Amino acid sequence: MRIILSAFLVAMACSLATCEMTEEEFYTKVFEEVDPDFILDNERILTSYLKCFYSEIECNAHAEVVKKSIPDVLATVCGRCSDKQKSIFKYSLNKFIPAHPKDWEKILSIYDPSGEAWPKVKAFIES
Repeated sequence: MRIILSAFLVAMACSLATCEMTEEEFYTKVFEEVDPDFILDNERILTSYLKCFYSEIECNAHAEVVKKSIPDVLATVCGRCSDKQKSIFKYSLNKFIPAHPKDWEKILSIYDPSGEAWPKVKAFIES
């Protein structure tokens, strides 16, 4: 909850005042300061993220940033990610996919409908 609240507060502060944080800095903060286990181990929070990714509900600030990044992260296999972000991405997928294979298939059907990214992502997470 504290992570989601923090991301929300940063987003609100940026929207209400002149925000000195660049988009890249926000992206780094959002993706590097989040404990993936906090989301992946909490079924209620994970479900809200997944429903956001499926466009079934309105997204919270952090989930919205993640959702917007999914196409690029898959297409480039986290090519714009820092080493820390790549590590978090790999860890998260290695934990998420075996536990939620149907959800992963649904994500791929939405964000990689051609199936071009998945073989590259799979090779990345297995490396």
